[in-house]
Amino acid sequence: MTKLFTRMVSVLAFAGTMTAAISAEQGHFEGRVVVEPMEEGFVPSLRTVEDFGFRQAQGKLWKVERGQVFDGRGIPPMFRDRIGPPYESGLRKSLLVYESATQSMTEKWNEAQRMFFEASLAEGAKPDEAKVMYLLLAIQGSRWEKAREPSFCFGACHSPIIPLEWRPVIDEARSADLVQWVRSSDPHLDEIDSQAQTAIRAHGPHIFRQPACQRFSGSTLIRKTCD
Repeated sequence: MTKLFTRMVSVLAFAGTMTAAISAEQGHFEGRVVVEPMEEGFVPSLRTVEDFGFRQAQGKLWKVERGQVFDGRGIPPMFRDRIGPPYESGLRKSLLVYESATQSMTEKWNEAQRMFFEASLAEGAKPDEAKVMYLLLAIQGSRWEKAREPSFCFGACHSPIIPLEWRPVIDEARSADLVQWVRSSDPHLDEIDSQAQTAIRAHGPHIFRQPACQRFSGSTLIRKTCD
C-alpha cells in the first residue's frame, strides 16, 4: 500500500511539473481590461480606461494604451460571421490586443496574427477553435506596410506619407473547406499559413479594387487562372 501511494504521489508530482512547464510556455495578459462604451457615432465602440497588454511566451509585450478606441474595424468580416459581435465574445481581450496592432501597424501583420493565436489560448479558447480563428486571420486578416519600409508600391502608385493597409480578396467556398480541414487534421500553424494561400484570390497589396482572378507580386501584375 505504501509503495502504491508513493508511486501515485510521484505520478501526480510529475503531472504537476508538466502542467507548470506547459503554463510557463504560454503567454499571459498583463493589467486589467477596463473599457467604457462610447456614445458618439453610429458604430458601437469602446474606449480603454487603463493600459493593459499581452506578453507572449518569448517575452514580447503587445500593449494597449489607455484611451484607445475600438469599433471592431480591424476584425475581418469572415471572422465576425463566426463569432458574432467581437467584443461580446469570450475573446474580448485577445481581440482588443489584435485590433490595437491593426491600428498602430508598428509590428508585422503576420506576427500580430501569431500573437492572437497565443492570446486566444491564454484566454481559454480550445486549441482546435484557436487554430480555426487563426486560419480566418491568415486568409482575410488585415495586412499593412509602413511608409518607411522599402517597397515597390511606395513612390510608384501609393503616397509615402501614410501607411498602406489592405485585405485579400478571398474564395469563400475554399475557406469553408479549410475550416473543416483544420478541425479534422489539427495542422501546425505553418501548414495553416501555407494552405491559407489557396483561399486567397487576390493578395494585394493594392487597396483599390482588383480585377477578378488577378493578383499582385511587388509592382508586377500576374494573371492567375481561377477556373
